[in-house]
Parts: sequence; structure tokens; C-alpha cells
Amino acid sequence: MHQDWGELDAEWTGVRSQLIELRGTSVHVLRAEGRRAGPTQLLVHGLGGSATNWLEVIGGLAEHGPVVAPDLPGFGRTEPPRRGGSRIRANLGFLRAFVQHLGIGEAVVHGNSMGGMLAVMLAEAEPLLVDHLVLSDPALPGPRSKLRQMHPTTVRMFAPFVVPGLGARHVEKLYAESSAEQLYEDRQAQIHADPGQIREPLRNVGIENVAYAQRTPWRQEGIVAATESVIATLASARRLWRAVDAVTAPTLVVWGDQDRLIGRPVIDAVVERRPDWHLHVMPGVGHAPMVEDPAGYLAVVGAFLDGASMRRGADSDHDDGLSSALRGR
Repeated sequence: MHQDWGELDAEWTGVRSQLIELRGTSVHVLRAEGRRAGPTQLLVHGLGGSATNWLEVIGGLAEHGPVVAPDLPGFGRTEPPRRGGSRIRANLGFLRAFVQHLGIGEAVVHGNSMGGMLAVMLAEAEPLLVDHLVLSDPALPGPRSKLRQMHPTTVRMFAPFVVPGLGARHVEKLYAESSAEQLYEDRQAQIHADPGQIREPLRNVGIENVAYAQRTPWRQEGIVAATESVIATLASARRLWRAVDAVTAPTLVVWGDQDRLIGRPVIDAVVERRPDWHLHVMPGVGHAPMVEDPAGYLAVVGAFLDGASMRRGADSDHDDGLSSALRGR
């Protein structure tokens, strides 16, 4: 952890690490002061990630208000309070307690991958909290008829976790037999369209995070429990669809068209169910747009937030203007 991340890279100036005690758990958080008054930008990372996944966009998002990005229990530097504490239901409870502890009354919630799943569930559970929702390649259900179209990368990543106990042995073997650099590079090749676009400082942080996981048993237990939980939650899609239907906040879906984990059928199913949600497709980008193309992510999110704030109490012409702005980016 680094108290001031600007010491590692000038792009991260103003980003600081903080430890927060929450119900007996020491939670690692990245924070940045807002450069103007506005709702808190709450950033929820994906499966196997950490708050550092958002380092490249925290500074830009601070233009809209204060930013907080926690390491979810079982990830990063936040040890879960108990076994299974990294599962979806537990992490949803964590997020609700986290925002209450910080006194956040209004938030723009950003969620990537598993974080997108959690963000939707948080919006259902706390509708007065979630002012706007930004879902980046969210882990949401797709049509069962399109399961055969699942990318081989997705099958290889998640197949071991379908059989109880096999996922744990798979992770243990993988972490024992590979270097941190190899594990990191293999993971990036699965996630990103072009891993070469990742800046060296962020790559170094990622390798450091993997090395910490290799020597930390609860991190390995956390990824197994979370992965099994994500698969189970997606399989019983009714729970997630109910959450999608319940969202009242203006919502933007950002999707990289080279994403091998969340395919186009998933995105089509979501926007067909919620045609009022805005969709922005980022060409040549994979599963984590805020990592691969932070400038593009900030541009489309900025247009959405500016348009959404205009739309409050405004007429439909503003909404049409927002849609045009998003399409034009």
C-alpha cells in the first residue's frame, strides 16, 4: 500500500490509501478529494481485481466529486472477516455497511465485471443512495440459448469452479507453479484486447498484487469463494433480473467489443430488458475499459453524468442530446 500514489506515478497524484475499520475488518480504500461538489464516485472492482484497477481514472472522476474505491473483502488488502466473506451476498452486505459507515448519502456507483453485478444489486437494495449507475462490462445473465457461443477463454477460466473442490485445487496449483509475472501476464491476456496498452506503473502494481496473493492464503480462498458465488448467481438468473428491473437510477452500460468474458449476447439481453439504459460500445477494448482506455472511459462517463444531471427536471430534448453525445464519442 502507498499513502500517496502520486509518488509512484504523476498520473495518480491526489490518490491516497487509507485503512478503515469496519465491523472488525480492516478495509483498504483508495480515496481522492473531489475537485468540485458532487456525489461520491464509488468504484467497485471485479473478480480477482482490487481498488487499484481504477487507478488510471480516479483523478478524472474526481472532477465530478470525491472518489472512494474499496478493496472488497477477499481481494486486495482487505481480509474477509470469515470464510466465505468474499461471496456475492457477503460483499453486497459489505458495500451497504461501507457507504453507511462513510456517511455517503448519494453516489455514482461504477462497477466492472463482478463489480457491475454488485452495483446493480446495490442499486436495488439502496435506491436512495445510487444516484447514477455506470456498469462496465457487467457480469449479468445472458440468454441460455446463446451459452454455446461462450468464448473458449471464458470456459477455460471458469470450468474448474463448477465442480466443488476443483477450483480450490486449481488455484493452489496455479499459484504454486507460476511466477507472479507469469500469472499477471496470463490474466491480462485473458482480460484485455491488447495488454500492451497497459502502462508500466500499473503493470508493476498488478504484479505486486499477484505476488501478495501468492503468499496470502485468504486471498486464494477469497478468489475461489467469489468465483463459485458469481457462477451460482449467474446460473440462478432470476435474482439478478429482479435487481435489473428494480434499478431506478439513470444507467450507462460501457462495453468493450473485444471482451471475451462478457459477450455481446449478455449486453443485448440487458439493454433489451432495459431500453432506457444507455449503451456505449468501446471498439478495440476488452473486459476492463477503465484500464485499457482510461481517457475513453472518462469521456463517455463525463458525457453521461453531464447529460444525466441536465436531464433531472428537464424535458426530453436534453435526453435526446445526451444520447447523441454518447453515440458521437
